[in-house]
Amino acid sequence: MTPPDARADGQEGRSANPEDPAVGKGSPGGSGQPKPLAFTPDVFGKYFLLDKIAIGGMAEIFKAKTFSHGGFEKLLVIKRILAHLSESEEFVQMFMDEAKVSVKLQHANIVQTYDFGRIQDNYFIAMECVEGKDIKALLRKLARQRKLLPAEFAVYVAHEVCKALDYAHRRVDEQGRRINIVHRDVSPSNVLISYEADVKITDFGISKAATNRYDTKAGVLKGKFEYMSPEQASGQEVDHRSDIFSTGIILYECLTGRRLFKSSSEIRTLEAIKACEVEPPSVLNPAISPRLDEIVMRALARDPSARYQEAQDFQNDLLEVLYPATPDRTRQSLAYFLQLLFQEEMEDERLRLETGTRAALELYSRAEELELDESWEETGPASGTLRTRSSRTPMYLALAALLIMLGIVGFLVFGMKTSQQQPLPPPQPLTASISVRVNVPAQVILDGYLLGEGALIDASDVVPGQHNLKVVAEGYKPHEEPFNLAEGQRYSAKIVLEPQQVREPEPPPAPRPAQVAAPAQEGQGTADPPGQITPRVRFTSSPSGAWVKIDGRNAGRTPLTWNGGPPGQKISVEYSLDGYQTLSFGVEIPEQGESISRSRTLQKIEAPPGKISVNVSQSWAWVFIDGVKISETPVYNHQLSAGQHQVRVVNEALGLDQSKTITVTGGESKAVFFSNDTE
Repeated sequence: MTPPDARADGQEGRSANPEDPAVGKGSPGGSGQPKPLAFTPDVFGKYFLLDKIAIGGMAEIFKAKTFSHGGFEKLLVIKRILAHLSESEEFVQMFMDEAKVSVKLQHANIVQTYDFGRIQDNYFIAMECVEGKDIKALLRKLARQRKLLPAEFAVYVAHEVCKALDYAHRRVDEQGRRINIVHRDVSPSNVLISYEADVKITDFGISKAATNRYDTKAGVLKGKFEYMSPEQASGQEVDHRSDIFSTGIILYECLTGRRLFKSSSEIRTLEAIKACEVEPPSVLNPAISPRLDEIVMRALARDPSARYQEAQDFQNDLLEVLYPATPDRTRQSLAYFLQLLFQEEMEDERLRLETGTRAALELYSRAEELELDESWEETGPASGTLRTRSSRTPMYLALAALLIMLGIVGFLVFGMKTSQQQPLPPPQPLTASISVRVNVPAQVILDGYLLGEGALIDASDVVPGQHNLKVVAEGYKPHEEPFNLAEGQRYSAKIVLEPQQVREPEPPPAPRPAQVAAPAQEGQGTADPPGQITPRVRFTSSPSGAWVKIDGRNAGRTPLTWNGGPPGQKISVEYSLDGYQTLSFGVEIPEQGESISRSRTLQKIEAPPGKISVNVSQSWAWVFIDGVKISETPVYNHQLSAGQHQVRVVNEALGLDQSKTITVTGGESKAVFFSNDTE
């Protein structure tokens, strides 16, 4: 096999990332055919390298496949040490440590390791292939579109990272002893998210574990500087709480779209991390809730003892923020979001994979013709001569082709006969779809979950039944409508959002004449000038006690008699009282010696309704609110008027009957939990 650095195509230094200009995109005519691959598929032991994903100073990463009998094939990733580094005992040992740590970690949120070995001069690791992007690529794509990642998606990603870290931190060996794994390089480029919204941590290359043979020298920094913890940036000993700090940085950047510690130089970055002067994310993104602010700031505490002590504690608090949504429902919304965002990239990657697979299959079919070097090895020195597949392979291929042709002919003949006997019934639709058009770019929310953002949103595979559609956009009145979907139906909605009414600023008050007397409260009038009786205005309200402002200045509370202006002057009056709508009107001051009265009735402000969600741990129950039976648990976002309410849960079979009195504030969403522990 020709070494990569000896190829004539000169492409080994280019990334195979679809966003790289060096990589072929679909042809301009929209034919959907990719340009020739920058990397030529090649054989690497039992693996067939399809495409080069990336190359760095120490290793190169390939998308690869293995093939076997019956058309079996498996897609994976090969991480291969550059040939010249295989002579470095220190680096090889670190690479082996990565493989040993990774293979012990079998978790849905960690990239799985399948194989490790050496082929000729290259050590390699074979790993799970995650078809998607890393968080770094996701945030860059959003930044180019001047968009933020929705907060619930940022929380979901951090929640899944915490699940992976908690598993790794608690991992034990065969004797039940804790391995004490610390990743030490939790960063956006090491957090992968598939197009189906599966979140996975990768690259335990510099992880610290009790089983490692290679130890980092004291004071030597390992990892990406801008995602280090303060103790890691200072060259001190680190434990699992350092990974929690790094996860906090990722969450902060996902919520704000800003780099937290990145500066013009590595030295300044390290100094900023050591100082750890962090503003709450809500300073940059006012939509962040106070509770989420609190969680992020705790994860980013400078002192490790003030942080979350376990990743599971961090995860549980993030789950609380997600409620009443669940990680599974949020994952569905995020998958739809990602597939819209990376639609072009997904198509390009699919075409590149097809092109690479065709070339690899050609190599696989000709494998018996290859003359392999006897020094080829995977796990140890070569012994004997390496045999290729039997020369009978072409006969098997011919026989398989003959059987396929006979099957096709039989299928056509049988199909013609059966089509004359009885037509097949048409397939029955099991889902429905919706299409939403909005006059402005907006967020489209279906049943409380984000469906998409933009002026045209389409969704298929919607479950038939009753749904609620909500459309919101900044500066516009929200629109909400319920609708019902039948199987196979397509629901189309054309929505015109109306701008929010902006109250015009009041004109500045006219300057008050110097001779104007001070205002007089009820029963305390101001003495009239000698020989004159100043005009008076009596202000009353229902209810009384309202504050009165005249031309923007406080004049007192109703009932109020006022004699502070000359005859004929027009004044602006405002009544305000807590719990009531502010009322404004104008008054013209009467002639000299006259008095007038102005009375107004204030309208009480009706508090907007709130919402509550009710659930019972590890069981179910009927929910009663104020004595009215609502439904079984869980109950999500049930609307209630502001004020006190009694919530009761009943499950007679379990002997469960509990009540709580709650206070609902207007516009508030509150969660009420009950335990089925009746002891």
